[in-house]
Amino acid sequence: MISALLFVCYFFLLLYLFKRLTKKMDLDLAPWQITAIFTCRVLLGCLYGWVFLKYYGGDDTWMFFSDSLAEKSKMLQHPLTFFSDLTPDAAFKEGNNFMQGLAFYSRNLEYYSLVKLLAIFDLFSGSNYYIDLLFFEFLILWGPVLLFKLLNRNFPGNRNSLLVIIFFLPTLHFWLAGIRAEGLLLLFMALILYQTNKWFVSRKFIDFLWIVLATAGFFIYRSQYLLVFLPAFIGWTISRSSPKKAVLYFLSIYLICIVAFTVSLWISPNKNLALPVIQRQQEFMRLHGNTRLALDSLHPTLSSFVQVFPVAFCNTLIRPLITEAKGSLQILTSIEIMLGWVLFIIWFFYRRPGWKKILTNPLILLFIFYGFSQILLVGYTVPFPGAIIRYKSIPIQFLLISIGLSINWSKIYSIFK
Repeated sequence: MISALLFVCYFFLLLYLFKRLTKKMDLDLAPWQITAIFTCRVLLGCLYGWVFLKYYGGDDTWMFFSDSLAEKSKMLQHPLTFFSDLTPDAAFKEGNNFMQGLAFYSRNLEYYSLVKLLAIFDLFSGSNYYIDLLFFEFLILWGPVLLFKLLNRNFPGNRNSLLVIIFFLPTLHFWLAGIRAEGLLLLFMALILYQTNKWFVSRKFIDFLWIVLATAGFFIYRSQYLLVFLPAFIGWTISRSSPKKAVLYFLSIYLICIVAFTVSLWISPNKNLALPVIQRQQEFMRLHGNTRLALDSLHPTLSSFVQVFPVAFCNTLIRPLITEAKGSLQILTSIEIMLGWVLFIIWFFYRRPGWKKILTNPLILLFIFYGFSQILLVGYTVPFPGAIIRYKSIPIQFLLISIGLSINWSKIYSIFK
């Protein structure tokens, strides 16, 4: 009873703070919409925690919370040790060289930063998972908020479609609402995009500092994703000075990446750009899961990546089919995939005037190129449908935004009048 009362009190307190802060950001949203955004995200986060506790034995989201309890005790009894875990000493001693030590340090920071953050939340929540979740949602929700503000200003007149895609697609945002790294990752990506857009105009040091800090967070939580993000980010920054040449810039950058990848395979079978992808796939192949999709092992040859491509595409953008889905989460995944293809079909028949200009906008090109690249990387490395849907949740959202902005929604609405 006390925990429930505390949850309600914190909910309204954080909602009040959220509304006050978003009001200063001039989001062009009504107070009831702000309330709905926060409430919907909290409900999805609670549902995520409850589902994984009841049907999947807790999963990582509850493991992080459980480990945070020990970290809370460490913080209170041995504060120096609590913070020394965040230093790189142990990681570089464990590694055989600098790069390996850096990789170990990134891995340790991903775990410790999340667990220790929850430990701090535990001080105020009475060590209650769902109250910790409230604080966590209040933090990560600024990622979608910044993304909405950036897009709403760059593409005026699309507020409603952006509002739905960024905040109110439960089959998608369910995977971003749990106490996991994905919510923080979206926050860092949105910060990079939003602050870079500001820095182009203001050239203020504070904006550049935010970009550096967000990039560091991106590296900590998904260093391999940062490498996939960089070509699209470079294409966006270069294209801002010549938007009409944006497609050419993006294609040139990705052609250079493909050529470099291919040449590295020919130069050395033991040291090439494919090895991190192959090693990542092997790590997943050694894991056990209730459902595993067919995925051939990758080899450091161009033909191997070409042969696995159809399977990688199918596993991420088509499967699981509704007929082969097992359990509620796989059914949810299948429904999301079908809705995505339905949206694509709607776009094909009801494209808005000027849709080519929208899809060749440098920011939208970043979404498209990064989205497909990230989804294919997931398809190449991950054989488990549950992990696939979580890892591709952010790039799928980027692709849905790109499609949603170029659909003639007014023409669709007129059909049902």
